[in-house]
Amino acid sequence: MQRRTFLKAGAAGAVAVGGAALLGGWQAHAAPVGALDTAPTTPFRVGVRRYNWTRGSRPCTTYVYYPATGTPGGNPVADAPVAAGVFPVYNFTHGYGSSPQNSLFIIRALAAAGFIVPAPHFQHNFSDVNNGNTSKDVSEILTRTLALNGSGPLAGHINTSIGVGVSGHSLGGMTTHGLLTSWPDSRIISANPQSCVDMGNPASSVKAKVLFVHGDRDSTTQYSSARQAYTEMPAPKAFLTFVGGSHTSFWSDSRFPATVVDWARWSMYGDTAARDRLPSDAAGPNTRWEANLGTPPGQRYEAENPPAVCQGTIDSNHTGFSGSGFCNGSAAAGAYSELTVNAVAAGTATLGVRFANGTSSARPASLVVNGSTVATVSFESTGTWSTWSTKTLTASLNAGSNTVRLVSTTAAGLPNVDFIDVR
Repeated sequence: MQRRTFLKAGAAGAVAVGGAALLGGWQAHAAPVGALDTAPTTPFRVGVRRYNWTRGSRPCTTYVYYPATGTPGGNPVADAPVAAGVFPVYNFTHGYGSSPQNSLFIIRALAAAGFIVPAPHFQHNFSDVNNGNTSKDVSEILTRTLALNGSGPLAGHINTSIGVGVSGHSLGGMTTHGLLTSWPDSRIISANPQSCVDMGNPASSVKAKVLFVHGDRDSTTQYSSARQAYTEMPAPKAFLTFVGGSHTSFWSDSRFPATVVDWARWSMYGDTAARDRLPSDAAGPNTRWEANLGTPPGQRYEAENPPAVCQGTIDSNHTGFSGSGFCNGSAAAGAYSELTVNAVAAGTATLGVRFANGTSSARPASLVVNGSTVATVSFESTGTWSTWSTKTLTASLNAGSNTVRLVSTTAAGLPNVDFIDVR
Protein backbone atom coordinates (compact mmCIF):
# COMPACT_ATOMS: atom_id res chain seq x y z
CA MET A 1 0.00 0.00 0.00
CA GLN A 2 1.38 3.39 -0.95
CA ARG A 3 1.26 6.34 1.39
CA ARG A 4 1.77 9.85 0.04
CA THR A 5 1.44 13.12 1.90
CA PHE A 6 1.14 16.42 0.06
CA LEU A 7 3.28 19.34 1.10
CA LYS A 8 1.65 22.55 2.17
CA ALA A 9 0.99 24.67 -0.88
CA GLY A 10 3.60 27.38 -1.28
CA ALA A 11 6.08 25.78 1.17
CA ALA A 12 9.60 26.94 0.52
CA GLY A 13 11.83 24.03 -0.46
CA ALA A 14 15.16 25.83 -0.51
CA VAL A 15 16.96 28.88 0.73
CA ALA A 16 20.33 30.26 -0.24
CA VAL A 17 23.09 29.33 2.17
CA GLY A 18 26.54 30.80 1.77
CA GLY A 19 29.91 29.39 2.67
CA ALA A 20 31.79 26.30 1.59
CA ALA A 21 30.75 22.93 2.95
CA LEU A 22 33.13 20.99 5.13
CA LEU A 23 34.68 17.96 3.44
CA GLY A 24 35.68 15.72 6.30
CA GLY A 25 38.42 18.10 7.43
CA TRP A 26 40.37 17.87 4.17
CA GLN A 27 43.17 20.27 3.46
CA ALA A 28 42.57 22.20 0.22
CA HIS A 29 45.39 21.59 -2.27
CA ALA A 30 45.91 20.35 -5.78
CA ALA A 31 43.69 17.52 -6.97
CA PRO A 32 45.22 14.10 -7.60
CA VAL A 33 45.87 12.96 -11.14
CA GLY A 34 45.17 9.65 -12.81
CA ALA A 35 42.13 7.38 -12.88
CA LEU A 36 40.22 7.31 -9.59
CA ASP A 37 39.02 3.83 -8.69
CA THR A 38 39.21 4.69 -4.99
CA ALA A 39 37.82 7.70 -3.17
CA PRO A 40 39.83 10.89 -3.74
CA THR A 41 41.82 12.04 -0.74
CA THR A 42 41.81 15.75 -1.59
CA PRO A 43 38.98 18.00 -2.83
CA PHE A 44 38.58 19.32 -6.36
CA ARG A 45 37.60 22.61 -7.86
CA VAL A 46 34.04 22.39 -9.20
CA GLY A 47 32.97 22.96 -12.81
CA VAL A 48 29.45 23.14 -14.24
CA ARG A 49 27.86 22.65 -17.67
CA ARG A 50 24.24 23.23 -18.67
CA TYR A 51 22.26 20.73 -20.75
CA ASN A 52 18.80 21.50 -22.14
CA TRP A 53 17.43 17.97 -22.08
CA THR A 54 13.83 16.85 -22.41
CA ARG A 55 11.77 13.73 -21.72
CA GLY A 56 9.20 13.79 -24.47
CA SER A 57 7.58 17.20 -24.13
CA ARG A 58 8.78 17.65 -20.55
CA PRO A 59 11.75 20.01 -20.07
CA CYS A 60 14.61 18.54 -18.04
CA THR A 61 17.11 21.41 -17.98
CA THR A 62 20.07 20.16 -15.97
CA TYR A 63 23.22 21.69 -14.57
CA VAL A 64 25.93 19.03 -14.37
CA TYR A 65 28.54 19.81 -11.69
CA TYR A 66 31.82 17.90 -11.76
CA PRO A 67 35.40 17.77 -10.45
CA ALA A 68 37.44 20.31 -12.43
CA THR A 69 41.06 21.28 -12.80
CA GLY A 70 42.39 24.20 -10.79
CA THR A 71 42.60 25.31 -7.19
CA PRO A 72 39.79 23.92 -4.98
CA GLY A 73 37.23 26.31 -3.51
CA GLY A 74 35.19 29.19 -4.80
CA ASN A 75 32.09 29.14 -6.96
CA PRO A 76 31.59 26.53 -9.69
CA VAL A 77 33.31 27.52 -12.95
CA ALA A 78 31.22 27.31 -16.12
CA ASP A 79 32.62 24.89 -18.70
CA ALA A 80 35.86 24.35 -16.75
CA PRO A 81 38.10 21.48 -17.93
CA VAL A 82 37.27 18.25 -16.13
CA ALA A 83 39.84 16.90 -13.65
CA ALA A 84 41.77 13.74 -14.38
CA GLY A 85 39.91 10.66 -13.16
CA VAL A 86 36.74 8.63 -13.49
CA PHE A 87 33.88 9.66 -11.19
CA PRO A 88 30.52 8.18 -10.17
CA VAL A 89 27.20 9.97 -10.71
CA TYR A 90 25.23 11.38 -7.75
CA ASN A 91 22.07 13.36 -8.67
CA PHE A 92 20.60 16.19 -6.58
CA THR A 93 17.00 17.41 -6.98
CA HIS A 94 16.02 20.73 -5.39
CA GLY A 95 12.82 21.57 -3.52
CA TYR A 96 9.73 23.60 -4.34
CA GLY A 97 10.37 27.02 -5.87
CA SER A 98 14.13 26.57 -5.66
CA SER A 99 16.99 25.84 -8.06
CA PRO A 100 20.34 24.05 -8.20
CA GLN A 101 22.06 27.39 -7.57
CA ASN A 102 20.24 27.73 -4.24
CA SER A 103 21.46 24.26 -3.24
CA LEU A 104 25.16 24.73 -3.99
CA PHE A 105 26.17 24.11 -0.38
CA ILE A 106 25.43 20.38 -0.84
CA ILE A 107 25.97 20.06 -4.62
CA ARG A 108 29.40 21.70 -4.42
CA ALA A 109 30.39 19.44 -1.50
CA LEU A 110 29.55 16.31 -3.51
CA ALA A 111 31.27 17.48 -6.70
CA ALA A 112 34.38 18.59 -4.81
CA ALA A 113 34.53 15.15 -3.18
CA GLY A 114 34.73 13.42 -6.56
CA PHE A 115 31.20 13.03 -7.94
CA ILE A 116 29.46 14.00 -11.17
CA VAL A 117 26.32 15.76 -9.89
CA PRO A 118 23.47 16.32 -12.35
CA ALA A 119 21.14 18.88 -10.78
CA PRO A 120 17.90 19.49 -12.71
CA HIS A 121 16.12 22.83 -12.54
CA PHE A 122 12.45 21.90 -12.29
CA GLN A 123 9.40 24.13 -12.22
CA HIS A 124 8.04 21.79 -9.57
CA ASN A 125 4.45 20.63 -9.87
CA PHE A 126 3.01 18.89 -6.82
CA SER A 127 0.90 16.55 -8.92
CA ASP A 128 3.90 15.48 -11.01
CA VAL A 129 5.90 14.60 -7.92
CA ASN A 130 3.01 12.57 -6.52
CA ASN A 131 2.18 10.80 -9.79
CA GLY A 132 5.78 9.87 -10.51
CA ASN A 133 6.47 12.11 -13.49
CA THR A 134 9.28 13.95 -11.69
CA SER A 135 10.93 10.70 -10.58
CA LYS A 136 10.77 9.51 -14.19
CA ASP A 137 12.33 12.80 -15.28
CA VAL A 138 15.26 12.15 -12.93
CA SER A 139 15.68 8.65 -14.36
CA GLU A 140 15.91 10.21 -17.83
CA ILE A 141 18.45 12.76 -16.55
CA LEU A 142 20.55 9.95 -15.09
CA THR A 143 20.49 8.18 -18.47
CA ARG A 144 21.51 11.37 -20.27
CA THR A 145 24.29 12.04 -17.76
CA LEU A 146 25.76 8.55 -18.11
CA ALA A 147 25.67 8.99 -21.91
CA LEU A 148 28.00 12.01 -21.58
CA ASN A 149 30.76 9.49 -21.01
CA GLY A 150 30.64 8.61 -24.70
CA SER A 151 31.41 11.98 -26.23
CA GLY A 152 31.94 15.62 -25.35
CA PRO A 153 33.99 17.31 -22.61
CA LEU A 154 33.12 14.73 -19.90
CA ALA A 155 33.83 11.70 -22.10
CA GLY A 156 35.85 9.02 -20.35
CA HIS A 157 35.42 10.64 -16.93
CA ILE A 158 32.11 9.10 -15.82
CA ASN A 159 31.90 5.73 -14.07
CA THR A 160 29.05 3.99 -15.90
CA SER A 161 29.52 0.52 -14.40
CA ILE A 162 28.85 0.74 -10.65
CA GLY A 163 25.39 2.35 -10.60
CA VAL A 164 24.25 5.82 -9.57
CA GLY A 165 23.33 7.83 -6.49
CA VAL A 166 20.31 10.10 -5.99
CA SER A 167 19.54 12.79 -3.42
CA GLY A 168 17.17 15.69 -2.97
CA HIS A 169 15.37 17.95 -0.53
CA SER A 170 11.63 18.36 0.15
CA LEU A 171 9.85 17.76 -3.19
CA GLY A 172 13.29 16.63 -4.37
CA GLY A 173 13.46 14.27 -1.39
CA MET A 174 10.04 12.89 -2.31
CA THR A 175 11.25 12.47 -5.90
CA THR A 176 14.31 10.63 -4.57
CA HIS A 177 12.26 8.31 -2.36
CA GLY A 178 9.91 7.68 -5.29
CA LEU A 179 12.86 6.29 -7.25
CA LEU A 180 13.35 3.70 -4.50
CA THR A 181 9.68 2.76 -4.21
CA SER A 182 6.78 3.47 -6.57
CA TRP A 183 8.83 4.41 -9.67
CA PRO A 184 12.03 2.43 -9.09
CA ASP A 185 15.30 2.82 -10.93
CA SER A 186 17.38 -0.33 -10.47
CA ARG A 187 20.62 1.52 -11.24
CA ILE A 188 20.48 3.31 -7.88
CA ILE A 189 22.95 2.01 -5.27
CA SER A 190 22.97 5.03 -2.95
CA ALA A 191 20.26 7.50 -1.93
CA ASN A 192 19.77 10.46 0.38
CA PRO A 193 16.16 11.65 0.77
CA GLN A 194 16.14 14.91 2.76
CA SER A 195 12.97 16.22 4.43
CA CYS A 196 10.85 13.77 2.45
CA VAL A 197 7.61 11.90 3.02
CA ASP A 198 6.88 8.22 2.37
CA MET A 199 6.18 7.69 -1.33
CA GLY A 200 5.44 3.96 -1.20
CA ASN A 201 6.81 0.55 -0.33
CA PRO A 202 10.46 -0.23 -1.11
CA ALA A 203 10.92 -1.83 -4.52
CA SER A 204 12.72 -5.18 -4.60
CA SER A 205 14.52 -4.12 -7.80
CA VAL A 206 16.48 -1.36 -6.02
CA LYS A 207 19.45 -2.34 -3.83
CA ALA A 208 20.60 0.92 -2.34
CA LYS A 209 22.24 2.22 0.81
CA VAL A 210 19.81 4.90 2.00
CA LEU A 211 20.48 7.86 4.32
CA PHE A 212 17.48 9.91 5.52
CA VAL A 213 17.95 13.43 6.93
CA HIS A 214 15.09 15.33 8.61
CA GLY A 215 14.29 17.85 11.32
CA ASP A 216 11.86 16.44 13.85
CA ARG A 217 9.98 19.77 14.10
CA ASP A 218 9.44 20.07 10.35
CA SER A 219 6.03 21.68 9.75
CA THR A 220 6.20 21.22 5.97
CA THR A 221 6.97 17.54 5.46
CA GLN A 222 5.93 15.11 8.17
CA TYR A 223 8.80 13.69 10.21
CA SER A 224 6.60 10.72 11.13
CA SER A 225 6.14 9.91 7.44
CA ALA A 226 9.90 9.90 6.85
CA ARG A 227 10.29 7.66 9.90
CA GLN A 228 7.78 5.25 8.39
CA ALA A 229 9.78 5.25 5.16
CA TYR A 230 12.97 4.53 7.11
CA THR A 231 11.37 1.68 9.06
CA GLU A 232 10.27 0.01 5.83
CA MET A 233 13.59 0.41 4.03
CA PRO A 234 15.93 -2.61 4.19
CA ALA A 235 19.50 -2.20 5.45
CA PRO A 236 21.98 -0.73 4.85
CA LYS A 237 20.26 2.44 6.01
CA ALA A 238 20.68 5.35 8.40
CA PHE A 239 18.68 8.30 9.74
CA LEU A 240 20.16 11.62 10.83
CA THR A 241 17.62 13.59 12.90
CA PHE A 242 18.20 17.23 13.70
CA VAL A 243 16.37 17.45 17.02
CA GLY A 244 14.24 20.57 17.08
CA GLY A 245 15.12 21.18 13.44
CA SER A 246 12.74 22.65 10.88
CA HIS A 247 12.38 22.01 7.14
CA THR A 248 15.67 23.73 6.26
CA SER A 249 17.35 24.71 9.53
CA PHE A 250 20.04 22.02 9.24
CA TRP A 251 21.29 23.46 5.94
CA SER A 252 23.63 25.79 7.80
CA ASP A 253 24.93 22.94 10.00
CA SER A 254 28.27 21.56 8.78
CA ARG A 255 27.32 18.08 10.05
CA PHE A 256 24.76 17.82 7.25
CA PRO A 257 27.11 18.00 4.22
CA ALA A 258 29.84 16.09 6.05
CA THR A 259 27.50 13.16 6.71
CA VAL A 260 26.00 13.17 3.21
CA VAL A 261 29.42 13.29 1.54
CA ASP A 262 30.82 10.44 3.64
CA TRP A 263 27.67 8.38 2.97
CA ALA A 264 28.23 8.92 -0.75
CA ARG A 265 31.95 8.12 -0.50
CA TRP A 266 31.21 4.85 1.32
CA SER A 267 28.29 3.73 -0.82
CA MET A 268 29.76 4.72 -4.20
CA TYR A 269 33.53 4.40 -3.76
CA GLY A 270 33.58 1.72 -1.06
CA ASP A 271 35.43 4.10 1.25
CA THR A 272 35.29 2.25 4.59
CA ALA A 273 37.07 5.07 6.40
CA ALA A 274 34.19 7.36 5.39
CA ARG A 275 31.72 4.77 6.68
CA ASP A 276 33.52 4.65 9.99
CA ARG A 277 33.44 8.46 10.25
CA LEU A 278 29.65 8.61 9.97
CA PRO A 279 28.81 8.45 13.70
CA SER A 280 31.28 11.26 14.45
CA ASP A 281 30.14 13.25 11.37
CA ALA A 282 26.63 13.31 12.82
CA ALA A 283 27.55 13.69 16.49
CA GLY A 284 27.01 16.77 18.62
CA PRO A 285 24.24 18.82 20.20
CA ASN A 286 20.70 18.36 18.89
CA THR A 287 21.33 15.45 16.56
CA ARG A 288 20.38 11.78 16.69
CA TRP A 289 22.19 9.21 14.54
CA GLU A 290 20.65 5.81 13.85
CA ALA A 291 22.13 3.25 11.51
CA ASN A 292 21.74 -0.33 10.41
CA LEU A 293 24.63 -0.88 8.03
CA GLY A 294 24.14 -4.62 7.79
CA THR A 295 26.61 -7.11 9.17
CA PRO A 296 29.90 -5.21 9.42
CA PRO A 297 33.10 -6.90 8.25
CA GLY A 298 35.84 -7.85 10.66
CA GLN A 299 36.35 -10.41 13.42
CA ARG A 300 33.26 -12.24 14.65
CA TYR A 301 32.89 -13.27 18.29
CA GLU A 302 30.10 -15.76 18.90
CA ALA A 303 28.27 -15.33 22.21
CA GLU A 304 28.09 -19.12 22.77
CA ASN A 305 31.77 -19.93 22.34
CA PRO A 306 34.39 -19.72 25.14
CA PRO A 307 35.97 -17.51 26.29
CA ALA A 308 32.59 -15.75 25.93
CA VAL A 309 30.57 -15.80 29.16
CA CYS A 310 26.77 -15.94 29.15
CA GLN A 311 25.05 -15.24 32.46
CA GLY A 312 22.09 -17.39 31.51
CA THR A 313 21.89 -20.29 29.08
CA ILE A 314 23.21 -21.11 25.63
CA ASP A 315 20.14 -21.96 23.56
CA SER A 316 19.32 -22.89 19.98
CA ASN A 317 15.52 -23.07 20.08
CA HIS A 318 14.94 -20.04 17.81
CA THR A 319 15.99 -20.08 14.16
CA GLY A 320 18.19 -17.66 12.28
CA PHE A 321 21.18 -17.55 14.62
CA SER A 322 24.81 -17.81 13.60
CA GLY A 323 27.11 -20.57 14.84
CA SER A 324 25.78 -23.21 17.22
CA GLY A 325 23.51 -21.06 19.40
CA PHE A 326 23.03 -17.78 21.23
CA CYS A 327 23.17 -16.32 24.72
CA ASN A 328 19.76 -16.28 26.43
CA GLY A 329 20.53 -14.12 29.43
CA SER A 330 18.90 -14.35 32.82
CA ALA A 331 15.80 -12.22 33.41
CA ALA A 332 17.44 -9.92 35.94
CA ALA A 333 19.03 -6.52 36.21
CA GLY A 334 22.81 -6.95 36.02
CA ALA A 335 22.68 -10.09 33.88
CA TYR A 336 25.38 -9.93 31.22
CA SER A 337 26.84 -11.40 28.06
CA GLU A 338 30.61 -10.99 27.91
CA LEU A 339 33.09 -11.49 25.11
CA THR A 340 36.87 -11.21 24.97
CA VAL A 341 37.87 -9.16 21.93
CA ASN A 342 41.37 -8.83 20.52
CA ALA A 343 42.44 -5.61 18.79
CA VAL A 344 45.57 -5.35 16.66
CA ALA A 345 46.03 -1.74 17.76
CA ALA A 346 44.50 0.74 20.17
CA GLY A 347 41.74 2.91 18.77
CA THR A 348 38.03 3.28 18.13
CA ALA A 349 36.28 0.10 16.99
CA THR A 350 32.84 -0.44 15.52
CA LEU A 351 30.87 -3.18 17.26
CA GLY A 352 27.98 -4.85 15.45
CA VAL A 353 25.82 -6.60 18.08
CA ARG A 354 23.38 -9.10 16.54
CA PHE A 355 20.37 -9.64 18.77
CA ALA A 356 16.73 -10.72 18.92
CA ASN A 357 14.03 -9.31 21.19
CA GLY A 358 10.71 -11.06 20.78
CA THR A 359 8.92 -8.93 23.37
CA SER A 360 7.02 -5.74 22.64
CA SER A 361 9.30 -3.55 24.78
CA ALA A 362 12.89 -2.43 24.34
CA ARG A 363 15.51 -4.03 26.56
CA PRO A 364 18.09 -1.47 27.71
CA ALA A 365 21.65 -2.37 28.60
CA SER A 366 25.00 -0.84 29.46
CA LEU A 367 28.00 -1.36 27.21
CA VAL A 368 30.94 -1.98 29.53
CA VAL A 369 34.45 -2.14 28.03
CA ASN A 370 37.37 -3.19 30.20
CA GLY A 371 35.33 -2.47 33.31
CA SER A 372 34.12 1.01 32.33
CA THR A 373 30.61 1.85 31.17
CA VAL A 374 30.94 3.60 27.82
CA ALA A 375 27.36 3.73 26.52
CA THR A 376 23.73 2.97 27.21
CA VAL A 377 22.06 0.86 24.55
CA SER A 378 18.37 0.24 23.83
CA PHE A 379 17.70 -3.09 22.12
CA GLU A 380 14.31 -2.49 20.52
CA SER A 381 11.75 -5.18 19.77
CA THR A 382 12.49 -7.26 16.67
CA GLY A 383 8.96 -8.68 16.64
CA THR A 384 9.83 -12.34 17.19
CA TRP A 385 12.68 -14.28 18.78
CA SER A 386 13.62 -15.63 15.34
CA THR A 387 13.97 -12.14 13.87
CA TRP A 388 17.49 -10.81 14.29
CA SER A 389 18.77 -7.26 14.01
CA THR A 390 22.18 -5.60 14.32
CA LYS A 391 22.90 -2.69 16.65
CA THR A 392 25.99 -0.70 15.63
CA LEU A 393 28.05 0.77 18.49
CA THR A 394 31.48 2.33 18.84
CA ALA A 395 34.01 1.94 21.65
CA SER A 396 37.68 2.57 22.30
CA LEU A 397 39.70 -0.64 22.57
CA ASN A 398 43.19 -1.29 23.85
CA ALA A 399 45.76 -3.10 21.78
CA GLY A 400 45.47 -6.81 22.57
CA SER A 401 42.77 -8.36 24.76
CA ASN A 402 39.63 -6.42 25.73
CA THR A 403 36.57 -7.40 27.76
CA VAL A 404 33.31 -6.28 26.17
CA ARG A 405 30.22 -6.82 28.31
CA LEU A 406 26.53 -6.06 27.75
CA VAL A 407 24.79 -5.65 31.10
CA SER A 408 21.02 -5.54 31.53
CA THR A 409 19.70 -2.48 33.35
CA THR A 410 16.18 -3.83 34.01
CA ALA A 411 14.62 -6.96 35.46
CA ALA A 412 13.61 -8.07 31.97
CA GLY A 413 17.22 -8.92 31.17
CA LEU A 414 19.05 -8.69 27.87
CA PRO A 415 17.80 -9.61 24.42
CA ASN A 416 19.16 -12.86 23.02
CA VAL A 417 22.71 -12.12 21.86
CA ASP A 418 24.02 -13.98 18.81
CA PHE A 419 27.47 -12.46 18.22
CA ILE A 420 29.50 -9.25 18.05
CA ASP A 421 31.35 -8.27 14.86
CA VAL A 422 34.37 -6.04 15.52
CA ARG A 423 36.23 -3.92 13.02
